[in-house]
Amino acid sequence: MTTTAKRAFPLALSALALALAACGSEPAKGPGNDADSFAARIGQGTAAATPGAVSGETPAPAPAATATPQVAAPLPGAAPGPFARGTLTDPASRTCGAPLMGPFIGRQADQATRAQIAQVLGRTDNLRFVAHGSGGYVNPDPTNPRLSIMLDAQNIIRDARCG
Repeated sequence: MTTTAKRAFPLALSALALALAACGSEPAKGPGNDADSFAARIGQGTAAATPGAVSGETPAPAPAATATPQVAAPLPGAAPGPFARGTLTDPASRTCGAPLMGPFIGRQADQATRAQIAQVLGRTDNLRFVAHGSGGYVNPDPTNPRLSIMLDAQNIIRDARCG
């Protein structure tokens, strides 16, 4: 045997002895991977603790109150509702007459209603009724003179937009 092999042999024998000794021993008991163990590790007591309690004793702080969003008053010349560019709530949409369609929102788009819309607009050119699910997308553009009346699946008017 060479000198290097003689020195390496006791080290290899020690490593083998340690490996064999570890085979017969019980693994160290560490924290479990369940909800109670996790809660204990992060200092929250147990998962079964009373909801809203921290460490089972102190109640959790109450959530902060939230404010109800407010819709601003419509701009002059616009229909009421949340502002959306190019729709009846945009005063710049006067080019197509969208702000005039406020009274028709929620109404059935039957022949009588369509005739009333044409009368209010004073024209029938550049007017279209877009049925629910029809192909294409109407890009709201307040500078476009065409008025698009958006209908839902029940043929009810839901929106009016230029474009």
